[in-house]
Amino acid sequence: MKDYKLLLAGLILLSLLLIAVFVWLWSNNRKNTDPLPIMSNNNKSVAMLNEDETNILADSLLYLQVENNLRAPLADIITRFESRYPHVQVVANYVSTSDIITLSKNNNHPSKPDELVFSIDMIIANNISRDELSILQKELNIVQDNTFNDADKLEARTLNSFNYAVKDNHTLEGVILTDNTTAIKFRNFLLSSTGQDILKSYDYDNIEGYKNSVDELFNPAKLIKTDAETTSVNVADALSNGK
Repeated sequence: MKDYKLLLAGLILLSLLLIAVFVWLWSNNRKNTDPLPIMSNNNKSVAMLNEDETNILADSLLYLQVENNLRAPLADIITRFESRYPHVQVVANYVSTSDIITLSKNNNHPSKPDELVFSIDMIIANNISRDELSILQKELNIVQDNTFNDADKLEARTLNSFNYAVKDNHTLEGVILTDNTTAIKFRNFLLSSTGQDILKSYDYDNIEGYKNSVDELFNPAKLIKTDAETTSVNVADALSNGK
């Protein structure tokens, strides 16, 4: 009888111990089951960021305007670019040739804080004429004139097109419109061996001077060329973008 009572007491103590352990584990891990606070308004979340964080967010988004007939190679290039830069999201707007420079002031992308930028960071086209560049430059100047007073005005950036491929002996062009650093990365990716190889797979030729320019990076002794070896389009010039 005495042994029975001791056994019963032991079972009760063991049960209490198990209950105590369960309660402790439940209360200790309860915070992991609580949902994280989620903002219902994306604009509000951007507004709560400080200036540096907002600039980082803006640079992680890249808005392109691309001619329709370049959709296939650009889609492939964008996929590879986003794979190399996982923190970057590229948004491409494919338009007809007649609409390639139809742009608006930034009012659709609240994550981009710079009031001077267009709604598009870069244009990828078959051709950008001098007149079209002039129109874009005037639009940039007008936005700046309407944004700052005379004391705060800065000299507007000079927009210059860059060459990225050749098709049927015609050089294809693009232009960077904003200060988004991701736009420069994308342009450089277009001119890299990866970008050029992708374009080549879609029957676009590499820009003239590309192979020689890449070779020069690893063989400085070949910097001096004869007139016959000098080409009309150079990768270094394309990379400069007028800067």
